[in-house]
Amino acid sequence: MPRTNETNRLIKDERKNSILLAALPLFALYQDKVSVDMICEKAKCSHGLLYHYFRDANNVLFNIKKMEDYVALKEQLLNTIDNGSSLDSIYQIIKKTNDTILNAKNHEIAMMVLIINDNDKNSYKEHLTNLIKEGQKNNQVVSGKPAEICSIYINQNNGVLLKKLLQKSYKLEIPSVENLLQIFMKKTIR
Repeated sequence: MPRTNETNRLIKDERKNSILLAALPLFALYQDKVSVDMICEKAKCSHGLLYHYFRDANNVLFNIKKMEDYVALKEQLLNTIDNGSSLDSIYQIIKKTNDTILNAKNHEIAMMVLIINDNDKNSYKEHLTNLIKEGQKNNQVVSGKPAEICSIYINQNNGVLLKKLLQKSYKLEIPSVENLLQIFMKKTIR
């Protein structure tokens, strides 16, 4: 019995999704250094099959960023309640990030690395940097270049995330939200 159009579509979607999921940790580990060869090796597919679905490695990354799980995780990390100060919002972001890291599976860890390191408009970095700028204006956040302060926190997260991604048996120890907030808080001298 020949396959139906619906069956063919499901098979294509499954193949495309398997390539995306295989490429995800590669982009988390190697960022823009990922090649089509690397993706094909990890996905155990031919170049022809990959090119059937994607133009190049950058197009694979573009499609990862459109995945439902990726978009939902990004929204979860970026959505903060705006009823408090910028320092309160930073606290909420740190808490959400820590909670997500502690509960995440491997593909979610790789997605978090991509989300946290994304330089696109409306990114995690841009959102956090804007909160730092706002906090500095309100005299709540330590002085300094907002992008550099943001990088300190992001680099700490990258270390934890990459360690968890690479060492599956690693017992995760992550700094508390209160300790991480110290990166941002302006100290008062008495």
